[in-house]
Amino acid sequence: MTDLRNRRNTLLATLATTVLLNAALSILIFYLHLPQEGLGLITMLDVIIFAGLLLMTFLHCFSTWQEEWKQQAITHLLSLPVPRTYMLMSKYIVILLEALLITVVMIVGMWVQLGMSNGQLFRVEPLLLFDWSKVLLIVKWLFSATGLIFLCFTSIFLGKCSRSHSMLITFLSFTAGLLVWIVAFANFPSFLTLLIFCLAYFSASCYLLDKKVGIE
Repeated sequence: MTDLRNRRNTLLATLATTVLLNAALSILIFYLHLPQEGLGLITMLDVIIFAGLLLMTFLHCFSTWQEEWKQQAITHLLSLPVPRTYMLMSKYIVILLEALLITVVMIVGMWVQLGMSNGQLFRVEPLLLFDWSKVLLIVKWLFSATGLIFLCFTSIFLGKCSRSHSMLITFLSFTAGLLVWIVAFANFPSFLTLLIFCLAYFSASCYLLDKKVGIE
């Protein structure tokens, strides 16, 4: 709840921005009666907006822990009689919840845009058909998001282990971890690979938070 309160204003501002952008695109579609080429541009704008919003959420993976050190709240946080796993999971849930809320708002917005374009913006029939491959794809996305979040946590903790060049070490460790993950998944594209990396990065985050960046 504390993490949610700390992030509340930013989250509300992000969601409000998402709603306004979708409303603007819907009005543009409705009043200009765009041809098919113009609707393709609208779809591209939707993708860019969605990617940008998710990028902001991704950056929060780093900033959520940076704020603890910046506000000098990390000492109090780590002194609480709470397992480190709970702290990690609370940050993870907030970030994942933010991404899910943005996704829901974007889906609703694009559905409104579809109505404004009289069903011409994109084909909706394939999206409505139930297919286990779609379920598996969503689960893979969830596992990938989870692994990425904990990789960010691991990288920021590795940076905090160093008294100098913290940002550089954070960047290098994140890049190295992401490259290893990509190479492994390219050779072993399975849920097991995603699960192994999720558990590995979660365990590394827990260990570093407990043993390496604790209270001095």
